[in-house]
Amino acid sequence: MFFRLLFTVFFILLFISCDFLSPRNSTPQNAILLDTVIDYNRVDVYPLFLNCKDYDTAKNQSQCFENELVSKLKTSLNKKQLKANNRFVDTVRVDILVDDSGKISIYKIHESPKVLKEIPKFDSILRQSINALPKVVQPSLKRGIPVNVIFKLPIVVSLKD
Repeated sequence: MFFRLLFTVFFILLFISCDFLSPRNSTPQNAILLDTVIDYNRVDVYPLFLNCKDYDTAKNQSQCFENELVSKLKTSLNKKQLKANNRFVDTVRVDILVDDSGKISIYKIHESPKVLKEIPKFDSILRQSINALPKVVQPSLKRGIPVNVIFKLPIVVSLKD
């Protein structure tokens, strides 16, 4: 009889103690763990030029920044008088880095052999154009911390005689 009572108490304590040992899904610790998952491919706030600060949503700000970057780069490249021996159209992919202080620079140039053959100094001309861009007013932010961002930009080179 004593063993039955001891056996019953043991099983009751065993089942009750499992509830105390298993974590609950709604604890603050689980919320903190879920909040620490960071998406390294996206930023909370895109870099901004001065005239893009007036836009209210992140999508509009990012579009404004990209449009301004392309426009300023296109204007700068069009001022250079590029000449080639032959007519051609080709694309050069450029990775543009906007660092955590807001400085714009070239991270990598994926040149095409055709552009290198026709315009040997294209990479230096491109670097000068990028360096002439104004510093952004606000760098990219991830959780309130300034971060580096790389933009992949295709540049179509179209030259005529």
